[in-house]
Amino acid sequence: MDAELLRLLLITFFAAVLADLSMVLGVAPFFFLDDLSKRAAATLSAVAAGMMAAASLVQLVGEGLRRAPGLQVWEVAAGLGLGALFYAGVARWVQSNESFDAFRLRETGGTAALMVVAAMTAHSLPEGIAIGVAFGSGETGFGVAVVAALAVHNVPEAIAITLALRAKGLSIWQCMGWALVTSVPQPIAAPFAAWLMWIFEPLLPFGLGFAAGAMLFLVVDDLLPDALEEIDSSRTAAAFTAGAVAMIILGRVVGL
Repeated sequence: MDAELLRLLLITFFAAVLADLSMVLGVAPFFFLDDLSKRAAATLSAVAAGMMAAASLVQLVGEGLRRAPGLQVWEVAAGLGLGALFYAGVARWVQSNESFDAFRLRETGGTAALMVVAAMTAHSLPEGIAIGVAFGSGETGFGVAVVAALAVHNVPEAIAITLALRAKGLSIWQCMGWALVTSVPQPIAAPFAAWLMWIFEPLLPFGLGFAAGAMLFLVVDDLLPDALEEIDSSRTAAAFTAGAVAMIILGRVVGL
């Protein structure tokens, strides 16, 4: 294997592992608190939504358009649409398949606990693809920015998983284990996506659009509705904007 490609795959893998490990930050407070404010978790979700939206539109789509000027813009647009459809299809499959179990989770926590973990695990796949595409673009700073956005997103996600599983009788250590499991698709999918972008570089504008579409669908379909269930629209908008600003600043810091 080409040494430069191997380096890319290793960097992508370990960056995705770090994003996965950020789940621990969402579970850790439960060792010291009986509960964590749902409003605080919702605010973090809105911040993560803002960061992911900015990463999608400013960085992923922006980089895609830079690499596909003129009429080639259709590649980015097609990627956006198909990425959104991909995420929507995965989410629908998870919601409609309640007949499977994983490591006796249904037995210990019930169907609801299994579905929480299944849903969270399924939507980690497009997140891993986003990491891989970002690093596969050849811009390390770009990949760092996307990983940062997903790491922030993983914190409220881990809080949500813990709240749901604790209510079903699972221990905090079990909650932490399952939270980490839900993000395993990130380090699995990320190197594969980076490899595809390396081998098929002309597909990069499409790949960037695809990753952006999946992330945007996640923001609108999942993160913002979750936030609005617990906090009002003004606080959600403020947190979303703060996240977007933070992502843009981070992009500038790492040289995007």
